[in-house]
Parts: sequence; structure tokens; C-alpha cells
Amino acid sequence: MQTKTNIQTLSLALGLILLLMLCLIGSSTGYAIGQSKFGRIEKFPYQVMLIGKQLWRRRILCGGTLLDKRWVLTAGHCTMGVTHFDVYLGTRSVEDTEQLGGLVLRSNKFIVHEGFNPETAANDIALVKLPVDVTFTTRIRPALLPIRQRLDQFTGMSVVASGWGATVEMTSSDAMQYTELKVISNADCAEEYDVVTAGVMCAKGLKDETVCTGDSGGPLVIKGTQVLVGITSFGPADGEAGGGCDRTSVPGGFTRVTHYLDWIESKIGSHSHTQTQHHHKYRDDNLV
Repeated sequence: MQTKTNIQTLSLALGLILLLMLCLIGSSTGYAIGQSKFGRIEKFPYQVMLIGKQLWRRRILCGGTLLDKRWVLTAGHCTMGVTHFDVYLGTRSVEDTEQLGGLVLRSNKFIVHEGFNPETAANDIALVKLPVDVTFTTRIRPALLPIRQRLDQFTGMSVVASGWGATVEMTSSDAMQYTELKVISNADCAEEYDVVTAGVMCAKGLKDETVCTGDSGGPLVIKGTQVLVGITSFGPADGEAGGGCDRTSVPGGFTRVTHYLDWIESKIGSHSHTQTQHHHKYRDDNLV
């Protein structure tokens, strides 16, 4: 059994401060080690890039998931110290936004879970409110929330994470990437981290993949669908000294979306129209 990661060293606040120093893996491969692939935004129309301006630093990079015309779901720790976000929708990179017909909106309105604790990753979930309703296109379309009555833990299921990931200094041409992971049980994940609760789910790569700093807040969907089951929360880069994104055998931690459906609904209203859609409507077996 591996030694559990100390809670204090998992501090996601520290992980944000170290964004420019962790995971020195190059600007073109910033998302995941190993078998990551570059993704077309049409396959991930729900994927959002959040570039946040912090009080003590120039900017931070996080991912997000479009839920409807006005709301984006992300991680709570992505909002720490942030005064506003530039929200990029419908694009695979900053540079391609205009060419692809993407959209950039600025938001200074976000809601963080009342129980969020950056030292333990508890309740690591937040909502960003867009200033205007967005118009859906082939490249801008919301994800599906999981069925409320689904009680299984998704253990053993293939899932897909996507994002831009950590780079020394993100450039405008860095393209979105994605990778396939497999959900593991919370019991197995607790052998690596001591912050695993019912609100957390964990997934690890099939070969050499992992999430990394900068993927935070991004979506984790069931493979072949656009059903959102996780929000990237923490990973090996947040662990003990000597860790980092090259520790590809270590699972990534995600906020478990099914655990927070009531919280999401309490903030943005009923999502019943999303829940009643056939979840195979967006199925694409060629996604990964």
C-alpha cells in the first residue's frame, strides 16, 4: 500500500501558486503525459477555457463545462483570489477563437460551494455566470448532467478528460487535448490520497495518462457520450515533494457530479429538461 498523501501537501491553494513551476512538460504537450490526443472542439462543444485574473498574479488557467446558456461548472479552487474570468467557448485554443467562430465573454460573477475547503479538496465545485445568454452552435453546446436516480459509482467505466493543462507559460496556440481514463473505486483511491470522500471520484490512465495542474475545473465525461460525471480537482502534482505530473500511475481526483446535483439545481434552477434527454443522443464511439 502506498503512503497516503498528507492533507496539507494536497493544498490546492498551493497548487495554484505553483502553476508556473509544476509539470514542466512543454507547451505543446501540456495536458497529459503519454497517450493524450488533440481534440476537435466539435467533439467537446461543452468544453470551456477559463483564464482568471488574480489579485496577486497575472492570470491562472482552468477548464470548465457549459451547463446551459448562462452557466459554466468548474472547480471551487479555480476561483481563489480571482477577480474575473475571460471565458472562451467553442474554440480549441486562444489563437483559433475567431477563426472557429468561438466566443469570449468576461464574467466577475461566480458561486463557490459553501463548504469548499482548499486544504482537503472538499466540495471543490463552483459555478460561473455568463453575462449574456450564449447561442448554441455545433461548437458551443452544453454537456448532459447524469441521471439523478443513478446510484452506481461508475467504477470500472471508461471516461474522458479534456483540457489545456499546465505549461510553463501558456501560449495562445496551445491546443486542447483529451485522454481516456478508467474510474477506480474510492477505496482504492484512498490508498493514495487521504481526502477521498463521497463527493470525490478517482480515475487513472490506461497507459501513461494523467491530469495535471491547469486541467483543474475541466470536464470528465463517460466515454462516447457528453454525460458529465466529474470535475478535475486534484492530482499527483498536488502531492508530496518529489511528485508531479510524471507520476502517471497515480490517479487523478475529480469532484463527483452526482453528489452535487441538488446543489447545482439550487443555484441555477431545475435542469429537468437536460435530464429527460436521451443520453445516447450525443454518443460517438469514435471519440477515443
